[in-house]
Amino acid sequence: MNKVQKTAYELIQSDARFLYTLTEIEKNAQNINCNYICMSLPYIGLFTDGAEQWCKKIGLNAPHFNSTEKVFYTQLRQGHKLFEKSYEDYATLIFEKFTESENYFYSIRRLREKIFGYYNVGTDLCNGEFCGNTILCSMYIPINILENKDIGMWIRDMSIVSGKLASSLGCKEFPIYRYNDNLIVQYKDYHFYKNSPLKMSDEFGFLLFSILCSINYAIEFIENYFIDEIPQKFKFAYLQYYYLCDFIKEVNTQKNTNFYIDDCLCDRNFRNCLAHYGLGQYISETEIISGDMLKGLTNKAFGKDYLTTKVELYEILRNLVKQIRQTILV
Repeated sequence: MNKVQKTAYELIQSDARFLYTLTEIEKNAQNINCNYICMSLPYIGLFTDGAEQWCKKIGLNAPHFNSTEKVFYTQLRQGHKLFEKSYEDYATLIFEKFTESENYFYSIRRLREKIFGYYNVGTDLCNGEFCGNTILCSMYIPINILENKDIGMWIRDMSIVSGKLASSLGCKEFPIYRYNDNLIVQYKDYHFYKNSPLKMSDEFGFLLFSILCSINYAIEFIENYFIDEIPQKFKFAYLQYYYLCDFIKEVNTQKNTNFYIDDCLCDRNFRNCLAHYGLGQYISETEIISGDMLKGLTNKAFGKDYLTTKVELYEILRNLVKQIRQTILV
């Protein structure tokens, strides 16, 4: 491999290491009980689909998809760009999933729930901030999960190739990423809209709530649960940001709102490097910074080092979260 290919390989390895860490958290962490793996599914899909294709192109001896896995991971990776959809298509999808959840949990109510109310949406909180919900999780998984008794086994079988890919890329040669098992990460169930944290108790309020959860998964959960500075803290946040730049403008047009997101960091070529590992068409060997968290990609795109760019990115996203929170939360 040339220097650019080796650099891409290191970024792939870092994602493999993140996946390996998730499995260790599932086995050993004591203070986490939420949908954090389901919220990671689009990024797991990005890694698995991107790494499998990249290894093929380079000619590395790595596991390849069978036909079923190829379809699954092609669909799974699409979850990272739900905000690329039009407002109408996104709203249609999220309320289809919401209705499925409502109908399912209504149908299985026990006597106590018929009297006191039932739950139809689960939410995740990290440091008291909403950072996931079960409707988003169902949007990420390209199969109906509510009435599928075999879903756990099926997802396990589909996940084997991810584990094999991560292992073939040497993830076990590195220690897992350190995580903060003292951080309280919890879940809370609600009956939207009768009993929920929203003061805007309608479909648009829930759509905005899901945008907030999507952002907070990166800038609250990933940022705070993982102790070390890792590339995924920037990568996951940036991929949300990139698609939100246009989506928020369409929200404003469709709903006559005035949410603001600064699009100064929106760069398609940079986004492609994060999503596809295709560095060869973007960065030259002389532009690579080996000690940098993203190997000089932010310097190339924005003329700023990794940490400076990350601070700016998080500030933009936190400002959007603040606007949404003030609009929808009690």
